[in-house]
Amino acid sequence: MNKVVQITSAVFLAVVFIPMCSTTYIGPDEIGVRKAVFGGIDDEDFEQGRHLDLPFLHSFYRLPRQVQFLEFKRFPVRNNQNNQFFVDISILYEIVEGGAHKIGQEGLINTWHAKVKSVCEGFLRVHLAQLDNESILDSDERIQVALSSIEPLNKQLGQYHVRVRDDGVVIRAIRFERSYEGRLQAQQLLAVQARLDEAKEKESEARMQTDTVKKGIDKDVAVEEQEWNKKIADLRQEWEVKIAEVRAEVERYQRRVRAEADAHFEQATAEGERAVAEARALGERLKTDALNTRAGRTYSAILAARNFKLGNIRLNSSDPNFLQRFASMGVWRNFFLPDER
Repeated sequence: MNKVVQITSAVFLAVVFIPMCSTTYIGPDEIGVRKAVFGGIDDEDFEQGRHLDLPFLHSFYRLPRQVQFLEFKRFPVRNNQNNQFFVDISILYEIVEGGAHKIGQEGLINTWHAKVKSVCEGFLRVHLAQLDNESILDSDERIQVALSSIEPLNKQLGQYHVRVRDDGVVIRAIRFERSYEGRLQAQQLLAVQARLDEAKEKESEARMQTDTVKKGIDKDVAVEEQEWNKKIADLRQEWEVKIAEVRAEVERYQRRVRAEADAHFEQATAEGERAVAEARALGERLKTDALNTRAGRTYSAILAARNFKLGNIRLNSSDPNFLQRFASMGVWRNFFLPDER
């Protein structure tokens, strides 16, 4: 059992520690340059990961993969007009792809930073001298000078296998000597005043042009307004005539229709009254004819009998003609129906 544990432990230690002792880890922010005792610098840049590094046979140099910075503060420059100024400038550069092992092969592992700085100083001192007294004050000119320095600077730095990034030259500030600062500020003030006067002059011209254009516009508006007012008046008159014609036609139509309606009403009324009169006459004639019959006379007698009322009369029963005149039905029938036989 102990022998198994010892073998397992030995295998584990061999698996874990032998690779660690015979390899080197290169980080993500590093470029590995391997040197062999008998072969010198290898012809490749080693990326992130573990790489063979046998003890006593190999050694690794680590160069930065990320962007490097050079900061120059109050960097003195004298331009062609013999004016000295001081520049704060930053330069961003990096090792070109596949250039790290070349730095090692050329023996620049410990000096390439210093050589890059030396080249940049010499180049900037010459290149920035093209900024004259006027272009120094212009931010666009300064930016253009900074951008134009990248390509020629990269040509000089190529010998050290580094390159400046496309936007890697940044002029942060420019300062002048105190004696010149006052004169420069006065000059800037005069330039600003001149620009202000020019702007005021342009403003005056623009105002005059605006007034002229406004007058022209007002004139055109007045002309157009008159034309439109005339068109509106003509249209109003035309429509008033048409409205008057329509009203007259409506009035004629109303009169004609009203006259026809009145005539029709009068005719209908007359015909109705005539029909009523004829109906009444017919009714009277029919009533008369009906009453002239025996039944009609009987009906009339019944009505007369119903409506007959005797007042207070005195009869003499001793009168011999009393019964003959009042007591018989024939007397009363002859009284109410004298024509009946």
